[in-house]
Amino acid sequence: MWILLAAARGAKLGGACMAAEVKLDDIIEGLELADDLTSFYVDVETGEVCSLTEDDLLLADREETAREDRPAWQREALELARRVRQGEGTRYLALPSKFDVHEWAIMDRFSQTLDDADVGNDLRGGIRGAGAFRMFKRLLSEYDLWDAWNRFKQDELRQLAVEWCKAHGLTYR
Repeated sequence: MWILLAAARGAKLGGACMAAEVKLDDIIEGLELADDLTSFYVDVETGEVCSLTEDDLLLADREETAREDRPAWQREALELARRVRQGEGTRYLALPSKFDVHEWAIMDRFSQTLDDADVGNDLRGGIRGAGAFRMFKRLLSEYDLWDAWNRFKQDELRQLAVEWCKAHGLTYR
């Protein structure tokens, strides 16, 4: 199933289509929601951010996949997946995946910003080894740092989104 996160429309100048302005919040949301099975793309002509599952993309790669045999939502997702496959790298740009975001590094940077060195050391120690994400979350609760963490993570994702837009020549708001 796919999700449209923005509805901005591209502008035309002298007959050539210019890249539409994208909403930074939509890109950030895509960065947060990406997982092993879901990828997010920006349609540079419309500014829309959309998501596709691995299943959507696999079905789109099969020429024998019949759209009329599918429910309406899946036909739409299949059509979008085929458009993305045809325009990937030109019209559709893949957002950084969850592996590109490096949440572990964000957690480490957060722990280094804390005024209390002991708390920072506890957090850094908590993200080493098996169960790092679970331990980090437990320590955030223990030290009442959820709000600070969420603000920090949003700032980091915003910076990543800005850098990604700049690297791809996209204007954003």
